[in-house]
Amino acid sequence: MNESPTAVTDDLFDVVGFMVVSAHKLLDEPQRYGPFRLIDAASRLVETLQEHGASSPALDRIRDEIERGKTTCMGSEQEFRAVLSALVDAVVTELKT
Repeated sequence: MNESPTAVTDDLFDVVGFMVVSAHKLLDEPQRYGPFRLIDAASRLVETLQEHGASSPALDRIRDEIERGKTTCMGSEQEFRAVLSALVDAVVTELKT
């Protein structure tokens, strides 16, 4: 893929913008939104990498797990903790390979 650095920079700026705005909003949001916003930002970052051909199968799998489980933050805290624990395990497993 032969993209201009500007295209990648613009898309990454969007992710950074999301993260900065999220941090500001967290000042007034429930505590549980913090972990949600972090994993949502991770998902968005992987999506941006995918769009520019710079992802990997491991990152794609982690993003899929994030997308499947991230809305559990709106339900029980125990279920959301389990999702986050599984994500940590997935990242550690991928780092070891």
